[in-house]
This record gives sequence, structure tokens and C-alpha cells, in this order.
Amino acid sequence: MKKMMVALSLFVSLTALSQKENYSFSNLVGTWRNRTGAGLDVVDSNTIYIVHGGQRKLAKASLSDFTKNPISFNLAVAGDSRVMTLKSLLLFLNDKTLQWQVFDTETKPVNFRYNKGDMLYLKKIEELNN
Repeated sequence: MKKMMVALSLFVSLTALSQKENYSFSNLVGTWRNRTGAGLDVVDSNTIYIVHGGQRKLAKASLSDFTKNPISFNLAVAGDSRVMTLKSLLLFLNDKTLQWQVFDTETKPVNFRYNKGDMLYLKKIEELNN
């Protein structure tokens, strides 16, 4: 009986630990930066800025379902003569940290690839309001 109770309590504790917190777009709203100052300013679903090297570019975002892990996150940035699409994956590590990987290939992998693409770890600095 003791073994059964120990096994049951272990199962319940492992199940509780394995449940992930659900995130939505509202969790993404805010200022996100890495150590060098690069990152994202997410105001709302229509107003997302990519920040890099002192430049701030407006981008149109396409996000997949937030129940998937990682989230498919594509950004279209208008340049001088063309629109560049940045294909990326986004993962909430916690409420204040994002893992963001940008790919420069036509096809985007389903999961993170640590040997391909630019990997950024972004910290939330503040909330942004429209």
C-alpha cells in the first residue's frame, strides 16, 4: 500500500510539473531586448517593431496558434524596393524571457535548430500601450 501511495504521489507531482503555462498574444505585448539592445517592440497585433543597431523598423506579423510550442512567428519588413520576410520561431521561457530564432532559409524548421539561424534571448523591459 505504501508503494502504491508513493507511486501515486510521484505521478501527481510529475504531472503538475509538466503542465506548461499558457501564453497568449497579450503576454507578447511589451518591449523585449537582448544584451546588445536588439529586439522587438510589440504594441499590438498590427504594430510590431524590429529594433537593431539603433534602427526601429515597422513589421507586419503573422503568428501561429499560441497553443503550439514554439510559436511560428513571421515578420514582413518593407525595404526600399522589396518586402523581406523574416521566418522565425518564438518560445516563452517564462513571463519575462523569450527565445527567438530567425531563419534565413526558405523553409523554416518546426523546432529550434541551434546550429542554424540567429538565436536571441530577449528580456521584457516594460509593457507597451497603444
